[in-house]
Amino acid sequence: MYQKEIIYMNLYKDGNRLGNAGFLKVEKKGREGNLTLTVKNAPKSINGRFPVRYYSGTDWKEADGIAVREGGGQWEKKEEDSLERVRLQIMLPGGYLIEGTSKTVENTAEKERDAESPERENRAEAEPQGETRIATDQRTKEEEKPRRQNKQVTYIAVERQRQQETVAAQESGNVQKPQKAQPSMSLPPMEGLKEDKWEQILDTYDRIHPYGDERVYVKLEPKDFLILSSKYQHLVNNSFLLHGFYNYRHVILGKEKETYYLGVPGVFYEREKMVALMFGFEAFECASGEPKAGEFGYYLRRVEL
Repeated sequence: MYQKEIIYMNLYKDGNRLGNAGFLKVEKKGREGNLTLTVKNAPKSINGRFPVRYYSGTDWKEADGIAVREGGGQWEKKEEDSLERVRLQIMLPGGYLIEGTSKTVENTAEKERDAESPERENRAEAEPQGETRIATDQRTKEEEKPRRQNKQVTYIAVERQRQQETVAAQESGNVQKPQKAQPSMSLPPMEGLKEDKWEQILDTYDRIHPYGDERVYVKLEPKDFLILSSKYQHLVNNSFLLHGFYNYRHVILGKEKETYYLGVPGVFYEREKMVALMFGFEAFECASGEPKAGEFGYYLRRVEL
């Protein structure tokens, strides 16, 4: 059976997408596969041979480098692995990264998000019917209700806190009050909410001790990033973060002293650390305290609530 996929490559600078950088052709025939890469639009000031790092469907591999000249280059590799959910990366000097991701990764994530959507409840006609299936669906819905309600309460608590901060700023004279009275947008009083946003988050999400000590973090998914400050909600589209989430099905959020950290699960390698840094994750921490090649832990960056 012959299959072919075209993966469009993107050029990043310090984690920000600059534009298209060529394409990768993935061909599969039986158990054999072939990768053909064409790089375009790389900075013309960058010339040399650079390692190609790719994910074949089972693990990350590093192959012979691609020669880049005058903004472009060609590279080809035969691969006996599965070639599923392919990703490919080339790190260039000056904080540049060329990366492409298979559509199967995006489609898998979309299907998983769709399966978690409440709209799925309206699709019963497309699914097998029966008393067992109906009873299972009802139990699942009942189990999910408290968790959805808790997350909604958290979002309301966060929004209320922001409103209170705005009112305090207006009363202190730091923010100019509107000339005309505006309709009230305040949220109705709710019982059981805590004034401290972090304490509210701890009560809402699953707790985790990622380093085997007393430090407490919570497990999140990208869809939960509404609890972050607005200037950090763009991380829902961060490629490095999404890659870690697709592999381990969670990210973490924690508070140490007065600083909040968002963590992406992964395995430590010097090259992976460089990629993480390019996407804004400035540190790595693991249970042993001293990361070694192949050790599991979390790539971290500071955020605000």
